[in-house]
Amino acid sequence: MDMILRRLLRAGVRRGIAGNWYWFLFAAAAFVLRRALGDQGGAVSTLTISPGEQVLISVRDGNVSTLDES
Repeated sequence: MDMILRRLLRAGVRRGIAGNWYWFLFAAAAFVLRRALGDQGGAVSTLTISPGEQVLISVRDGNVSTLDES
């Protein structure tokens, strides 16, 4: 499926550049479908832990300053 969408995307862009602007709509639709159907994973990191082990996960807010303002 990815190969078909990739070919539609390339053909749409080529024909759109050639002057048929409506082919850009096909290229955009193929791009969106390719992104939606693609396996993006989503896992940043994986870790295997054994029974009894502990894991501490901390998240920092990017909007908060790391320096204490006293």
